[in-house]
Amino acid sequence: MWTAVWATRWPPSAAQSLATSISVGQLFACAVGAYGGVDAVHVNAADLSRGVIGADTDVVDVDLGVFDHTLAVDLRGHVLCARRAVPLLLERGGGAIVHTSSEAAFSGTPARPSYAVAKAGINALVRHVASRWGKEGVRANAVAPGLVITPTVAAMGETPVQRDALRRNRSPRLGRPEDIAAMVAFLLSDDGAWVNGQVISVDGGSTVR
Repeated sequence: MWTAVWATRWPPSAAQSLATSISVGQLFACAVGAYGGVDAVHVNAADLSRGVIGADTDVVDVDLGVFDHTLAVDLRGHVLCARRAVPLLLERGGGAIVHTSSEAAFSGTPARPSYAVAKAGINALVRHVASRWGKEGVRANAVAPGLVITPTVAAMGETPVQRDALRRNRSPRLGRPEDIAAMVAFLLSDDGAWVNGQVISVDGGSTVR
């Protein structure tokens, strides 16, 4: 189950926050209605639009509206999904959740603090869920991608950001969507049954921990 949660105002109003929560609930209800229950969830939510990520400057200058919006989408959206997913997984005797984090949670950069804070929060979230419900069969993990060349990124052509990322990488290429999908599929499958509470970097060696 793939889901994305989007906010449209900076910061989200109380009414919008409620609407987002209801929307997430409806999404899970739809899954239960279609498949009889929920066994595995991949939460992949972030606002990477230029107007948001490009305005995420530094902690001194960033507009707090941008900060609030980033946390609303990139972190609160994940929390809302976990709140809905865990009870449904428990009904099935357990299951797996995979959240999408980022290498930004570890790397420390001069820009984009809002994004990094949100992704670090996701890392804490999976550890919490694993610690609270792991004994009841719920597994919660995160993948932390490096720079992935999605079709949208590829359409931009080679950029200085891409060249710098490749220079710092310990692999001969940058990421592909299938690199991330493969790790998510592993963590959601029975092959990943003994992996819980982990944040796994899928970044070609950009981070080494």
